[in-house]
Amino acid sequence: MPPRLLTTPVRLTGPLSLGQLAVLATADADAREGEAEWLPAVLAGDLAGQYAAERELAREGHDRATLGRDEFVERVKAYEAECRSTAGQTFERLGLSLALDDLDAAVVDRDEVVRAARTAFVQLFEAGLLHRRELVVDTCPRCATVVDPVDAEPAGLDGERLVVRLETPDALDGLEVATLAPELLIGAVAVAVPPDHPAAGHDVLLPIANRPVPVLADPLADEPAFLVPAHDAAALDAARRLSLFPVEVLDDLGEVSQPGPLHRLGRFAARQAARDLLDAEGAVASTEPAPEAGSRCRRCGTVLVPRLGLHWFLDMTDLEVAAADQLREGVLDVSPPPARDELLARAGTRESAWCLSHQVWAGSPVPVSTCRDCGQVAVAAEQPTSCGKCMGELEADDSVLDARFLGAIWPLAATGWPDSRPDPEQTGQTALLVTPTGLIRWALPMAALGLRLAGTAPFARVTAVEVAADPDDPDPRVAADLDALIDEYGAEKVRTALMHGHLDLGLG
Repeated sequence: MPPRLLTTPVRLTGPLSLGQLAVLATADADAREGEAEWLPAVLAGDLAGQYAAERELAREGHDRATLGRDEFVERVKAYEAECRSTAGQTFERLGLSLALDDLDAAVVDRDEVVRAARTAFVQLFEAGLLHRRELVVDTCPRCATVVDPVDAEPAGLDGERLVVRLETPDALDGLEVATLAPELLIGAVAVAVPPDHPAAGHDVLLPIANRPVPVLADPLADEPAFLVPAHDAAALDAARRLSLFPVEVLDDLGEVSQPGPLHRLGRFAARQAARDLLDAEGAVASTEPAPEAGSRCRRCGTVLVPRLGLHWFLDMTDLEVAAADQLREGVLDVSPPPARDELLARAGTRESAWCLSHQVWAGSPVPVSTCRDCGQVAVAAEQPTSCGKCMGELEADDSVLDARFLGAIWPLAATGWPDSRPDPEQTGQTALLVTPTGLIRWALPMAALGLRLAGTAPFARVTAVEVAADPDDPDPRVAADLDALIDEYGAEKVRTALMHGHLDLGLG
């Protein structure tokens, strides 16, 4: 059996990245030289494809809501197929052995991969690693979905730090609390203060909402702070420690949902209105310019809104630590050394659990349904015909699996799982080629999920291709006209440059 060569999933619904092309050029050369069986993978059913299809619809004067979900999904799939065709022509000009049929067969939302992903979801749930929980996650009001950190980019916003003066119903002097987001004050459920603060145990009147909230001592508080648990992960943790219930302020459209003077205003219009109301109440003690950290949707550029939502989360910490142990023991080999060090540094350091349920219409549905009568939740690879508790009618969850989860399960599905377990001797001949600065992170969940679900990683060697990239943009898009470069320098020279991680043909 020839050795098997895997490459990290590529996204073809936008400009190709330098890292993707470097990996494909390197894999193509390795496959030819070593007569290896090359198994490429193409992302599909993700936010990038959805947004690109929406832009096309907008040019026609339509949107996905008026088109309807089923028709829109077909539109996305047709767009993705067109992108694969365009990419296939580019790869042909480069001299890569990737025909259109190969790309069509490589999509990660094909039946066998989806089936493996749904089976993995169920097994992880049954093992107690996957839970449906209410947590604060970044959401895009424009795209109407949870946004994975990979699809977000940092956004430094010009903000204003307001120090708000709070009145107390008792004899205690007023309390001053700073905020960058006055529009969220109506969702505050308490003011957290350090344990030795004199205001602890008292109540204060909340401006705009005009209701009392408690001032509570919190050992993790460094200074007085409003607790708005529906829109801040740290505040949610504090609220749960203090037995407080969240109050939603911003809905999925980024508009104020609470009744009152800010109702139905967009986030930043509500911020200005709240600022004016605080001034009118005489509640502003001081102001100063201050930067506000945030994130934007990498697809549409909209500022993301942290919102409390009920989603499915996979805890990857222990899984990634187990994969790192395999790396330290030499069972899994990663080269060059900096890529190995990066994987070891990443293992078990996720700031939050992996949100697997998104609201992208063209994705693969999560294997979850809920009984309309008793509310029982059923998690099964194949949806049952009726509720196992009361025999009532089941309603399928309308969320979809994160496309990257399918991408992480794809190498395991390529071994024949779940129908058969991968042969360690076979996987010992399989390499995964990635870029160290942009795509090396793919190797960790792929190996971790393989170890947990099948007892072995679906590959034994990882080769990281060096890419000339800025640390702030580890996986840059290719700005050059590839056709023009091929016409001027020839396909072989362009491929060689890509294998060295750049497109600077002037280097000779």
